[in-house]
Amino acid sequence: MQERMKHLLPNDRMKIIQQNSFFQDVESVLTLLYQPLIGMKSIAVFQALWKESDNRSTQSSISHHQMMSLLNISLDEFYEARKKLEGIGLLKSYKEEATYTTFYYLLKRPVSARQFFEHPTLSVLLEHHVGREVYHQLQKRLAPKLSFPANVTEVTKTFDEVFTTVATPKPKTSPKQSKEEDSVVIETDLPIEWLYKMLTQQQVEPKKILTPSNLNYMEKMIKIFDVDYLELEKALLWAVTEDAIFDRQEFLDMCKDIYHKKHGTVPPRLYAKSEMTEVTNPEPETGQASESTPSKEEAVSKEDQLIHHFNSITHRELLEDHSSSGIASMKEIEMITNLMEEHGLTQPVTNVLVHYVLKKNGNKLSRNYLDTIAAHWSREKITTAKEAMDIAKREHHMYQKWQEKKKQKNEKRSAAKSNEVLPKWFKEQKQQEQAKQATPANEKQPDEGKDLEAFFKSFSQSKHEG
Repeated sequence: MQERMKHLLPNDRMKIIQQNSFFQDVESVLTLLYQPLIGMKSIAVFQALWKESDNRSTQSSISHHQMMSLLNISLDEFYEARKKLEGIGLLKSYKEEATYTTFYYLLKRPVSARQFFEHPTLSVLLEHHVGREVYHQLQKRLAPKLSFPANVTEVTKTFDEVFTTVATPKPKTSPKQSKEEDSVVIETDLPIEWLYKMLTQQQVEPKKILTPSNLNYMEKMIKIFDVDYLELEKALLWAVTEDAIFDRQEFLDMCKDIYHKKHGTVPPRLYAKSEMTEVTNPEPETGQASESTPSKEEAVSKEDQLIHHFNSITHRELLEDHSSSGIASMKEIEMITNLMEEHGLTQPVTNVLVHYVLKKNGNKLSRNYLDTIAAHWSREKITTAKEAMDIAKREHHMYQKWQEKKKQKNEKRSAAKSNEVLPKWFKEQKQQEQAKQATPANEKQPDEGKDLEAFFKSFSQSKHEG
């Protein structure tokens, strides 16, 4: 309230101006796309200002008290809603100091549904707020993709093919050169010179990668996923393909990995800075930190080394370690990232899960198998690497016992089926074979200590120990 009283009072006047006419789908866009990001009150304020601008001339004004009465909200709530509208790009505010204070509210046109889903920032944030399934349902409903039969080809003529403004067409090289020269002058906060130098050292043509569109995309993504400039270099090099093309999906996946490594599984969302005092770091993070930094005076056990290892890498790096080529499958990375977000697993817990399944399932990642264990660990509220390793050991024993029971059942079934009359020599030969198989099985029964030691040994085979 104290902040609001410095900037806004109930008797302050307002004049509302609508800059451009809105798109036809504006109601659906506001309620279904913008509202999950900035809240119901902010959308209600925008719609009230919009209706007032239709009914009043730009010269007439009303007090903020009148608007509060129309919306049945306090002035503090109106002020917070106004800030969110300004931040999301739907409102611009101007202040005039005269006999009485007047605010000019310039309503910006909301983007269309198709533009919203193509916007790098809005689309990513919406997916994190509503979830992937709801996001795709909204996209299919509000911005359906056009599809043609496979044998249809486009025959539309371009402007240059139809029109000309001079008798002799100009050489095609000059426009390209001018475009390249213009592309160098870009308004951005990114360190352009450093990025140019870095790409040149990697023998990549910077002008093909650092286009205005790509720079704008990178700048938005590093803000959303809290990527610093050193991490930007790693993400950018990862996203450049062998054909020297900037792959936006690869860049986005790398930014997600960096974010998960820093902040855990909570996806980036829109938080009002005035509310950030209520947001505290989740308990799992503190637990991970205490596990990952054992005292130097104490002897670091093998389990501590494993915990530190799982706390210090991402699942992408873990998959790269298990790959002979050092390159992880993007499908597997995306599958595990989605699994983390769906079940709310932390990065260390996910690392233990992936390593466990790889060792137990013959270096194969089965989606159903991963999903089953992830759901179980989520219900058990497993949040640290140590807890994940403990429950993995318990599951390992249960799996072994289940296999033994299954073998016994199969043997009983096969014995029940063999009721037919057999020669005496065949029965004697089968009894001898069963006796040979039973003897080593009883002699080589591992105790619990050896079993645990074997389990930890499978973990220690990773390339990143301690």
